[in-house]
Amino acid sequence: MQHISESSLEHLPSRIEYLRSFIDFTSEDAAALHAAKPVVGPLVPAVVDMVYEKLFMFDITAKSFVPRQTGYEGTTPKTLSNLGQDHPQINFRKDFLKGYLVKLVTLDYEKIESWEYLDRVGIMHTGRAGFSHRCVMFLKYFLLIRELNRIIVSFF
Repeated sequence: MQHISESSLEHLPSRIEYLRSFIDFTSEDAAALHAAKPVVGPLVPAVVDMVYEKLFMFDITAKSFVPRQTGYEGTTPKTLSNLGQDHPQINFRKDFLKGYLVKLVTLDYEKIESWEYLDRVGIMHTGRAGFSHRCVMFLKYFLLIRELNRIIVSFF
C-alpha cells in the first residue's frame, strides 16, 4: 500500500501525482482525449444545452444559478421563476462550460499550467478562500458527471 500524507495534497504537484496515479491517468489517456477533439468539439454546444436542460429539471439545482455569478455583470434574476435557459446569466455560464469541455480535449496534461487551470476550476466549485462561489455538493457533482457521461454516450 502506498502512503499518501494528507499534507502532501496541499501541494499541487503532489496532488497531481496522486490523482493521476489513483485513476491511472497516463499519456495514452491524454492522447485519447486529444484524438477525441474532432468528434467531441462539434458536439459541445448540444452537450452544454442538454446539461442545462437537466439542471433546470430540478429546483434544487436550478436555484444555484439565481445569485449573481462571478464575472457576470448583466442583470440577474430576482427569483427562480425569473430564470430560464435563455437568461443572459445562464448563457454566460454556458459559455464557460463550453470552454471547459473544449479545454479537456486540448490541454497539455504534461504541463503544470494545465493542472493549475483544472485546480482553479475545482477551487471555484468548492468554495475555498478567495472565491465567492458556493460549495457544490458532491452528490450534485456526481449526478452531473453521470448525466454528462450519458449525454456524450448518446451521440455514439
